[in-house]
This record gives sequence, structure tokens and C-alpha cells, in this order.
Amino acid sequence: MLLTEEDKKEIRDKYKDNVSKEVLNALKRGYPVEKSPWNVGDFNPNMISVGDKSYWIEGNKKYLVGKISSIMEEQFPTVDIPTLRRTVKFYLDLMK
Repeated sequence: MLLTEEDKKEIRDKYKDNVSKEVLNALKRGYPVEKSPWNVGDFNPNMISVGDKSYWIEGNKKYLVGKISSIMEEQFPTVDIPTLRRTVKFYLDLMK
């Protein structure tokens, strides 16, 4: 699913003041998103690498939020957990 600019703007407005910019920057650097090498009909999903495995974002968002959040908690102990999880969710929503 490709997001239009209008969809991305809607997502940004939804999470507007509830994300950590420092965590978001770390996510962009540490968890790059790439197109899947496999096409599933018209669906060409984005994939994210976590550790040494790649996961489709679509359909695994809840699992990925938990997995990435638990890793990021150690890197950002001063950021409260709900804000950290919202930031990860925001990042994954933009990358779908």
C-alpha cells in the first residue's frame, strides 16, 4: 500500500505532539525500510530489518512496535514508554 502525501499528513497530525524527535531520528538511522523483493499480486510490501531478520511491516505492526520498543528502551531510558511506543508506531505508519 502506497501512502499519498495526504495520508502521510493525516498520520503526522494524528501523532503531532506525542512523539520523541530523538527516538524518531534513531529509528530512521537504525531501522531502514526497503521494498520487498517479492511481489504479491499488486501488493509490494515494505520490509524492515530488526536484528538479523527482515519483517513485512504490513500485518506485523503490533509485533514490530513491541520488538523495536523493547530494544529502544535501553537506548533511551529518559523517554517514557508510551511516548516511545507511539514514536515507533508513528515511524511504522509512515513507512507502510
